[in-house]
Amino acid sequence: MHTDFTKILNDFKAIPKHKQTKTFMEISGYPHYENVCSNILAFYFDPSNEHQFEDLFLNSLLHIVEKDFCVDLDYEKIIVHREYQTENYKRIDIVIETDNYVIGIENKIFHHLNNDLEDYYKTITTLCHGKRKPIAIILSLNELNIQYDIEFIRKNHFANITYKSVFQNIKQNIGKYLSSSNISHINYITDFIKSIENLTPKTMENRALYEFFKNNSEILQELTDSFSQFKKSLYQRVFQLKDTLTQSQFAPTSDRQWISEGRCLVHDYIINSKYKLGVDVKIDVKGWKIIIFGRDVPSTNFLFDIMFRDLDFLPKPFENFEIKKYGMMDRLIYQRFDTDTDISSVARVLADLLTRIENYKKRTELEQKPDN
Repeated sequence: MHTDFTKILNDFKAIPKHKQTKTFMEISGYPHYENVCSNILAFYFDPSNEHQFEDLFLNSLLHIVEKDFCVDLDYEKIIVHREYQTENYKRIDIVIETDNYVIGIENKIFHHLNNDLEDYYKTITTLCHGKRKPIAIILSLNELNIQYDIEFIRKNHFANITYKSVFQNIKQNIGKYLSSSNISHINYITDFIKSIENLTPKTMENRALYEFFKNNSEILQELTDSFSQFKKSLYQRVFQLKDTLTQSQFAPTSDRQWISEGRCLVHDYIINSKYKLGVDVKIDVKGWKIIIFGRDVPSTNFLFDIMFRDLDFLPKPFENFEIKKYGMMDRLIYQRFDTDTDISSVARVLADLLTRIENYKKRTELEQKPDN
């Protein structure tokens, strides 16, 4: 059966792509740690902290389960506890005390629900002393939908709230707090919200992408396997190039001729006994590249300031070469070839370059020898 890869690729290209940029929390590697998220939430739940969001976070959470929830910040003292010890010596992630409520929050990012909710709720109600109302919450990344979990939290008087619903309330109500809030914390909380949202890719674009992968898994696997075989056949040409240009014949004064990552022929030289020069010949699906570079800053400076400026070294003026930056150092693209270029053509150019390096190295070493 003939596989229409073109149609599959066109269908894929037609799917809107959701580009997800990394947040600072993601760069640091912390967004999936429940303790880190609980620390952040506890900080913003406390109206007395310097964020100046006042009761925004409390209301955004509590109004989901308690429509009449309110605090009077002028007269009430809000106490926020982290890792509050229960009667059975377990720990509730966050406990918040107000004049009229005691709120217990168990934070769930990815971990399954295996907490002693009965003990948690008993501890929360004991704190109420019969005068305050207990509110028990499981705050989860996704809504808990396993029947056992649903019955378990209901039996122990907990309510399940998702981060998404809390964030919706924050976004809806944050406007009236912006003029008085700390600008740094606006950036912090924006990054936090985005980091958590990135853990739950539920956009229409992703659903369409997931559906595409599911419906086309077999043909995509065939395409992937074929592409892998194609790349392997390309990389084999690097080994053929190495066999064509033996080190003893074409690079006798090089320190090493070797294959890097199975797809790059490398020649290493030391010029003037101290400058480390590398020549890479790479191939990928876009073609061949011959690259000359220094392996450290002094060597790079020597190449670009002295060696490449020598009138006898490069086959054309230095200004006519393509320069690419890799990290902090520049590299010179000596020549590019199409992928289907015959190996003999690549070998011919590389052999000429190696001869130029060999001659330059010998000449400079002779110039450095003291006269007898």
